[in-house]
Formats: sequence, C-alpha cells, structure tokens
Amino acid sequence: MATLWTLKTGLEKKFSAGHPWVFSNDLAHSPKGIKVGEEVELRDGNGNFLARGYGNPNTLIAFRVLTRDSAVAIDDKFFGDALIQAANLRKSVGVHRWSHRLCFADPDRLPGLIIDRYRLNNPNKKPAQVFVLQCSTAGMDQNLSKVLKGIELLVHDEADVEWGQTAIIVANDSKSRQMEGIPSEPKRIEKTIENVDFLRAEALVQPPLPEMSDTIFTVDFLGGQKTGFFLDQRANVANVAQVLQASLKTHPRKTLRVLDLCCYVGQWGAQLAHVAKHLGLEAEITLVDASQKALDLAKQNAERYGARAQALKLDIAQDLKAFANNSFDVVICDPPAFIKKKKDIATGTQAYIKVNREAMKKVVMNGLFFSSSCSGLLDELEFRNVLAKAAASQRHRDVRWVFKGSHSPDHPQLPEFPQGTYLKSWLGMFLN
Repeated sequence: MATLWTLKTGLEKKFSAGHPWVFSNDLAHSPKGIKVGEEVELRDGNGNFLARGYGNPNTLIAFRVLTRDSAVAIDDKFFGDALIQAANLRKSVGVHRWSHRLCFADPDRLPGLIIDRYRLNNPNKKPAQVFVLQCSTAGMDQNLSKVLKGIELLVHDEADVEWGQTAIIVANDSKSRQMEGIPSEPKRIEKTIENVDFLRAEALVQPPLPEMSDTIFTVDFLGGQKTGFFLDQRANVANVAQVLQASLKTHPRKTLRVLDLCCYVGQWGAQLAHVAKHLGLEAEITLVDASQKALDLAKQNAERYGARAQALKLDIAQDLKAFANNSFDVVICDPPAFIKKKKDIATGTQAYIKVNREAMKKVVMNGLFFSSSCSGLLDELEFRNVLAKAAASQRHRDVRWVFKGSHSPDHPQLPEFPQGTYLKSWLGMFLN
C-alpha cells in the first residue's frame, strides 16, 4: 500500500496544471520516514486523490508523478501500457523504423527512465534490436523489474521483432544517481542475443535526406557514453543536410570539407559524408574529440561512406587555433554540457562564447556553421546571446541564421515542464 502524502493547501491548482514534480517544501508535512523510491499517493488538503508516484525524502524533488488516475496500479501492466503508448507516439511521428528514443522520462510519464531502442543492421538475418535503459532516480530503480517486464510486453504486443532477437542492456552508470542516494553501477547485459558484439554493434539510423539509404553506425553499447549514441540531434542533422543540399546548387563544390567538433562516434561527420557520397562529392571529414576510443569509431563510421577522415584527439577549448581560418565548408560545434550546476553558469557561458567564436573563424564564405548546447541550465535566450557575442567578434564577416533547432520528435516536450527541454541549436550561413 502506498504511503499517503498531502500537498499544502492552495497548491492544488499549480499541481493540476501538469508539472510532474512536487518539491519537499510544497508538502504539508515532512517527507521523512519513507524508504527512498517508495510508492506514494498524493492528496490535497481535503484528502482528495491527486496522483500516484514515488517519493524521495532526501532530495529537493520529493515526489514524481506516475499517474493521475486513482484506478491505475503501478504494476507490470502499467509499465507495459506506458511503453506501448510511447512506442505508438514514435510510430505516429515516423521514427520507429530506425534507432530512436523510446522513452524520454517525464514527457513519456515515466520519470527517471530513459530507454533508447536501437534497430540493428542484420543483413540476410532476422530483424534484431537492443534496448538500452537508464534509471536516474531511486523510484525508477525500485521499479526496474517492472520496466523490464514492460519491455517484454511491448515486444510481444508489436510482434515485428521476435523476443528472441531482442537484447536489453542496463546502463545505470551515471554519477547523477548518487544525488538520489543510489550507486552508479557498471553497464550490464540483462538479456542477450546471438551473433551480436555489443562493443561494436551496427545500428541503423535515419538517413539525413529521405531519398537516401539508412545510415549505419558502429557503436559501443557497453563502453560508450550514455546509451552508446546520441539520438537527440537526428532532426537537426536532417535540416542541416537539406540546407546543405540546396546551398550546393548555388555554390557548387567538388569536395565537401567538414570539421566535426566533439564528434563522439562521428554522427555529424559520417552523416555529412553519407550526404556527400549521395550527391557525388568527395568528402574530407576532420573529427575532433577528447576520447581516442570514440575517435576510432568515428573514423570508421565516416570512412564507411567513402570519406577521407582525419581523427584528432584535441581539447576544443584550447586547440582550435591549430586549424586554419576559412578552411571548412561545414563546421559542427556540438560540445558537451559546459554547465552542469548553477554555480557553473558564468564560467560555462564564457566557455561557450570562446569555443563558438573560434569555431566560426574556420568557416569559408557561403559555408555553414551549426552550433548546439545541451546544457539545460543555459536557457534559449542566453544561448542566443552566446551566438550573438561570438558572431560579433568575426571581423567584417556576416552570418545569417537560417534554422533554429531542438530535440528530435522522439524526445517529446511538455510546455508545463521546461526542465525537460535542454537542447538548443542554430544553423548559420556566412555570406562573406
């Protein structure tokens, strides 16, 4: 039976507006006395049901909503139904055929849970898939067995990939788990399938242009960052590819020169190499990252599409001056989060300005510059200011911003939950 908590009188309207969290000071009493992650039923001051979810007495976010329906139990079926609903949304927006984010925590009504579904390149064999999941909260950690059962219920409900061809990896290695009072753990294979090397698996990714074949990426599910790949940029990749294709008609080139900063496994570099091959161009891809392991995969992924790829292990905050100015047709500036805590905002913002200012110098006339920030604590207005200040430092160079991007459609958003929006992106063209 769930523990009963009561919201302070007067806060019912705010909670009913849809925000999925309740902070400890919103409660009419202390949250102490329950186990971390325990199921909690939230009521208003008159004893009326508001929601059911889970609690944490030791964190500022004391309660996270799972359901606002009093008749719904938090059991295997609950998680199966939630994942089926999430999968149907991905089908509705047309991303289900390729690797995609199946569950995006609160916007999918499963707080603290990330699930990426990877479709595998399995030529002449049965379709295969890998689910890589992360639990970032104690409450979701407590429900892990139900989540796993929910994935099984989803696979059987869809019936397009056999359960025997489905693998599951639990990637609970994030240090952020410690804030919830739960330890980070080594990644582990919860369910395996034959003939798949999880250190070098081939994932199918949506191609950057609709008329192209699927893009194949070699990824490391066990030793890589996060779930092995970053799926949130897919829509931005497609938009950059479309602008690039159109711009090449006005400003034709025989060779496409790309600088991919913080490339990880080469998502941008490989996708743009794929576009170049499709358009009959040569591609020279310069891949930059701090991880040699990631660079090795990035180089392989870019070379798969015929590119001449150079992989450089560099610190972009210090080493960008090593590249000649006005030397790349496309520059991708997609660094990791420079701002992870509120105390980092000032220094992190300056780091974004510095990196973007230097990266912009590398773009040729009529070239493209794509910049992104995944720091949730850097809001959209401040990111605009970052780009404005970086652009203002470009002597006698004129940039026009032609596209503003965000998360891919498999990362749904809730307007009432701004904390769920973190990715900000802009694409500019240098006119002189």
